[in-house]
Amino acid sequence: MNFLSKLFILIFFFFNNLEVIANDSKTVIEIDQPKFSEKGLDQKSYEIKAQKGVRSGSELILFEVEGKFKTNTGMWIYMNANKGDYEQIENVIRLSKNVNFYTDEGDKIISDIATFNIDDDFIVLMNNVFYENKELKIRSDKIVISNNFESILHEGNVETEILK
Repeated sequence: MNFLSKLFILIFFFFNNLEVIANDSKTVIEIDQPKFSEKGLDQKSYEIKAQKGVRSGSELILFEVEGKFKTNTGMWIYMNANKGDYEQIENVIRLSKNVNFYTDEGDKIISDIATFNIDDDFIVLMNNVFYENKELKIRSDKIVISNNFESILHEGNVETEILK
């Protein structure tokens, strides 16, 4: 075999292997009823589940998402949305379409979009945000929730209705 033939074979195998690697990264895996949970030593725990999940590379998209999160003060926060993007390594879930958060203590929040950093107990809800508890109703452009649901900051155009 001459040098040119060997070079051609080497180039053929190189590009053939690149195609296999490229195809592997485009592989889409559908997961029925995925569920993620963690129970920490510091009282924090969470569970996220969905009707269906689709993984492509490092991206995981969830459909009909439900979750519950226990803060380090022991309060449970529940959530649901039509769609979510869960980054398990970063412990962040981004939700969209009919996003709902609520607590056992009567807090309810709905929005179009939400980002929840589970480790830092930090939630940002945006677009058509509506907050309600036993005492008031608030519409705003954005809500930032922190400190185990103890700090709730309403931003943008804010309308408040006091119920009591």
